[in-house]
Amino acid sequence: MHGHEMREGDTNASSVMIEHILNGPCHEGCRMDEGAILVAGVGGIGCTWAERAHTKCSELADLLLIDADEASFAGASAAHCLHLDAGGDGRGTAALPALAAHRLRDGIDSVSPLLEQAELVVIMTGLGGGMGSGASAELASLAYENDCLVIAIAGLPFAEQPLRCKIAEAAIQALEENSHVCIRVSMERLAWQARHRDDDWRAGSGWIGELVEGLVTTLAKVGKINLDLMDLRTVINIPGNATLIVGTGTTDRPDKVVGEARKSPLSDLRVDGAKGCMIQVEGGPDMTLAHLNEVTEAFVSSLDPDCQVIMGARASDEMMGRIRLVAVVSGL
Repeated sequence: MHGHEMREGDTNASSVMIEHILNGPCHEGCRMDEGAILVAGVGGIGCTWAERAHTKCSELADLLLIDADEASFAGASAAHCLHLDAGGDGRGTAALPALAAHRLRDGIDSVSPLLEQAELVVIMTGLGGGMGSGASAELASLAYENDCLVIAIAGLPFAEQPLRCKIAEAAIQALEENSHVCIRVSMERLAWQARHRDDDWRAGSGWIGELVEGLVTTLAKVGKINLDLMDLRTVINIPGNATLIVGTGTTDRPDKVVGEARKSPLSDLRVDGAKGCMIQVEGGPDMTLAHLNEVTEAFVSSLDPDCQVIMGARASDEMMGRIRLVAVVSGL
């Protein structure tokens, strides 16, 4: 089933449809084939982000970890691990991204079945070092060749690290060329948000986990208004740049959800005027039509007046008292 397409001026018709579906039955459960979604971490930080994000949706997605440092696989019992020991000492590839890419090409046969059955691959990495900068674009290219939708989340180095910034600048171009969506994450903004949340920025400050959980849940579980990979492809294929954002809040202050979404730790990027948007609102059994309308209208109001909006909604017991918005915006 596909999401409802809503354009400017269709608010009343949309509300009637939403109300009807919200009051109707909902049959929870996975509706995608096993292995259709692959969460992959490349390099030390990428593996940390991916493993933590995967814990929130472990029954809905496979996990792949790729690094030269065996410490990145510690405790990852549910993961497929690809150990690329480039230096022969198990300690990493330092500032040698070309060596990391070469090692990935040599070792990819062991994980190629994962790419062959995947429909969506979410790659998480930190750029500026060797493994993430070299192997993430190579993995994205291989996934792209397998006709997967490829979404990359790439952490950019702190400004006071000039050598790492130079390596990252070259790496991000290759990663963007081989991804349908490449999200640039500012480490400065990520660290600031981590302090705000009293969390560890190296673990993604909670933002990355929420984003991946929301996206995977949106596509892999039946909702009140369903969204699927066809909807995602429709939005991503609109010409221009695309990105993903996530925001969470409570049912007593739904207006804060959109505000939190706009604080996502991205590099300088505004979604105002976007030409395409896939938006999913998830809440508990206490989420009402008024909550849904308030969140969606506040977010959509800043987009282009002729923006193509595909909307989905889902209610689950574990979201009681909370509301989460996950949006893919394109045509930026």
